[in-house]
Amino acid sequence: MMQFFGQYLGVICGLIGFLTAIVSLLYTHTRVARFEASVIDLDWEQVSKLSLEVQKLKSAAQKWTNNENAMAKVSQRQMLEEAALRYRVEQQQQHPKMQVVEG
Repeated sequence: MMQFFGQYLGVICGLIGFLTAIVSLLYTHTRVARFEASVIDLDWEQVSKLSLEVQKLKSAAQKWTNNENAMAKVSQRQMLEEAALRYRVEQQQQHPKMQVVEG
């Protein structure tokens, strides 16, 4: 009895898997057909030109960002150097060097 039940259960699971594969195939076919219908009237030459222009804009934006970051790094370095110089000047003013005068 149990072997008979296991055999039918295996056939039912296989049938469910097969039907699921058929349904997913039909769904995918429908989506691809809808996509093809939506792009059938596109001018692909214009699309390629637009994609090249977008790539050029991305490149220009990346260069601008890199330049901006470099300028920020330079200004940060200058600020640190100025702060260090001010600190040294303050230290020299607080502790002036003593000069030995022979007489």
